[in-house]
Amino acid sequence: MEISSAEFIISNTNVKKCPAGVFPEYAFIGRSNVGKSSLINMLTAHKGLAMASSTPGKTMLINHFLINKSWYLVDLPGYGYARRGQKGQEQIRTIIEDYILEREQMTNLFVLIDSRLEPQKIDLEFMEWLGENGIPFAIVFTKADKLSGGRING
Repeated sequence: MEISSAEFIISNTNVKKCPAGVFPEYAFIGRSNVGKSSLINMLTAHKGLAMASSTPGKTMLINHFLINKSWYLVDLPGYGYARRGQKGQEQIRTIIEDYILEREQMTNLFVLIDSRLEPQKIDLEFMEWLGENGIPFAIVFTKADKLSGGRING
């Protein structure tokens, strides 16, 4: 599929404020600093569409990007960032869980895993939770370009 248009629509912390309508949504999630925003920018060929940062834990909102005026890419907050503190972690968990469990337009959730590392306990627990809740998801391995010797761990 060719992406001919991509535009930022809205950021928010409440699933009820997500765009109305029936356009399908494909959401990206993973641990903080796994490359969600960078992947969105690469797929859409719009550098800077999603804000990428070298600082983990920057995305704290549900970010909707309208693609080809017919579907959305959604950048969700990263999970498992310990520096947020207990209250901050609970807020992020609520934002993520509410979106995943309540958003009927979400067609698939892409769980991003850093290919340089073994899947972490939190990744495995999160995918188990998705399975228990019947959430359709696919695993995407990121940062393969940063592996030495072209070897993917796994």
